[in-house]
Amino acid sequence: MPQLERYFRLILLKTYSAAQIRIKYLFDFSKEESYQHFASRFPELLQRIPQYMLASHSNLTPEYLGEIRKKPLRIIS
Repeated sequence: MPQLERYFRLILLKTYSAAQIRIKYLFDFSKEESYQHFASRFPELLQRIPQYMLASHSNLTPEYLGEIRKKPLRIIS
């Protein structure tokens, strides 16, 4: 079924692209820059996600994430 093949190929390409971007951010950004980037792209999620989950996703301790959150937010593109 060509339509299904095309659909799943497009999903695969989007997922692969997102994974490549995430790997780039892991190597290029510091922990603070990574959090700042996430906060600038998804500000509504910062209020909805518990700090311990966000810290786990960012590979940080909750205490260190608390210190980063105290700093003013910089916009990173």
